[in-house]
Amino acid sequence: MPIQALWMSAVILFVGVLLWFLQRAYFRRYPHKGSLPFYLLRVIVQASIVVGGILALGVEWGMPKSGIRLIGHYFLDGFTISAVHVNPAHIVVAILILLLLLRLVEFFTQRLDRFLGMFSLDSGARYSLVTLSKYVAIILSLAIGLSLAGVPLGKFALIASALSVGVGFGLQTMVNNFVSGIILIFERPIKVGDWIAVSNTEGYVKRISIRYTLILTFDRTEVFVPNSEIISGQVTNWMYSNNVLRLMLPFTVEHEANLQQVKDVMVQVARQHPDVMQDDPSIIPPSALILDVNTNGVVVYLRVYIGDCNLAFNVQTDLRAGVMEALLSNGIPVARQQQDVRILNSHFEPLRLAADAEAKA
Repeated sequence: MPIQALWMSAVILFVGVLLWFLQRAYFRRYPHKGSLPFYLLRVIVQASIVVGGILALGVEWGMPKSGIRLIGHYFLDGFTISAVHVNPAHIVVAILILLLLLRLVEFFTQRLDRFLGMFSLDSGARYSLVTLSKYVAIILSLAIGLSLAGVPLGKFALIASALSVGVGFGLQTMVNNFVSGIILIFERPIKVGDWIAVSNTEGYVKRISIRYTLILTFDRTEVFVPNSEIISGQVTNWMYSNNVLRLMLPFTVEHEANLQQVKDVMVQVARQHPDVMQDDPSIIPPSALILDVNTNGVVVYLRVYIGDCNLAFNVQTDLRAGVMEALLSNGIPVARQQQDVRILNSHFEPLRLAADAEAKA
């Protein structure tokens, strides 16, 4: 009997280890890794493997049927700890229903996003509506799950008081970010897709959550900025009301250059660019301005407005290259940096004396 029990125990352990590695491989490829359903489902699967293995080993080593019935009784009918009744069966059912509700929330929020896309709503407004709907549905799902688990909703007053104590002992930052996230969703000073600058971070807004805002910088780095910094600090948004952007491109020509010809050439190049705004009555047309004169030459700025700030770098490259080619083709001299070099004879005196000595020798 002990030898048979050892063999069966080895088989049970082998099956348990195999199931454990299979569930790990499955959750590595889980499509929603890091979400609440992911953690709940993983806990249920792992707990089932461990508890099932323990029960199988107990039965194999002679656990009486009365013990199994007692475990089943406690699992189905529950037990009381410090005047608190705990029912494991209700908890498992509540977790399974909560998993189903959370998956339904994800499904319907995706469908809601597609449905709102049929209307004339900008991406920021659509994102705000979908996000608010998602959070409300998650809160309702959690309330339903807690109710099914046997947790009376009237106990939330105690939970709220405990949270208030936690806020006083170090959760101020988390609560501040939470409230700031709600303000961002309602007021919408920034939207998903906006080009913004916060402190030393500049890039496009990819996601606005309750706790942080995800910004994708121009070098493809993802930066998580706490919402409280956006609410309390200074934020530059190039796309808040429109995408129009002004460009000021400096060019330095020599003092002897024909300045009127320089201005005409620069404006002509700007007018030929398809992305430069020209006919909008609210926008100043392309112009050339002389804003600085220094020892190197005359600095002429080309001022243009573009309708899409996302094209700023490409337009600047095109205009700089076009203006330089036009200036050179029209024979207009481009200034170069000039420096005055002062040579002190005393520094070269030892060299001159050495050269004279060698000549006499």
